[in-house]
Amino acid sequence: MSTYGSEYQLKSSELAITHWDKTPLNTPSDQRYVIYPWLKDAAEFRKHAGEQVLEIGCGAGADLEQFVLGGAIASAVDITPAHVQLARQRLDGRASIHLAEATALPFPDQSFDYVYSHGVLHHIERPRRVVEEIFRVLRPGGRFNVMVYAKWSFHRIHLMLRFGKRWNLYVENSRDPVHIDYYTKRSLRSLFAPASLKMEKFELAPAPFLQCWLGWFLVAKGQKPEAR
Repeated sequence: MSTYGSEYQLKSSELAITHWDKTPLNTPSDQRYVIYPWLKDAAEFRKHAGEQVLEIGCGAGADLEQFVLGGAIASAVDITPAHVQLARQRLDGRASIHLAEATALPFPDQSFDYVYSHGVLHHIERPRRVVEEIFRVLRPGGRFNVMVYAKWSFHRIHLMLRFGKRWNLYVENSRDPVHIDYYTKRSLRSLFAPASLKMEKFELAPAPFLQCWLGWFLVAKGQKPEAR
């Protein structure tokens, strides 16, 4: 089972824990899907009834609850104690929620049909370890759905123009530092190789018809590659 192998990776995990324990994300569901109107379809909440679904980085459990409502047999991990507590309160026993790192998932090989992760991978300095864990816990033919921040987006340009060199501190929900990477479609393909990816961008473009080029959220979907 994977563990963090460098002081840099430890630093990224510690930054995440400190950041979200201090200011946990706990947006009510009725607000979350107004803010992100595309998310319900992109996440496929209603397409996995009866399947074993894992969410990596569940936060306060809003998306996890949607999978449960859609009939999935749901499990989740989060690295932040405050988030795990909030998610367990929200789900009230309807899902299995663990305090764990994305690089060391506490599940046997081939445990899940579908792995979902919204806004987590870009906070980890060694993301390939996470990808390897996703492949490990997926069953043959299992699918994954991962959202990261796009390197080229209207929102990033807006933040840079507004805040200058300190723009990176205004990406998340507080000014506390946290590790963030930004991805292109090319870099995601390399990261998830040899899996093939279908990718889309969403939201925060100056006009809806531009979001495929300038959207802030880059969603990648794929299938566990066959063993060589």
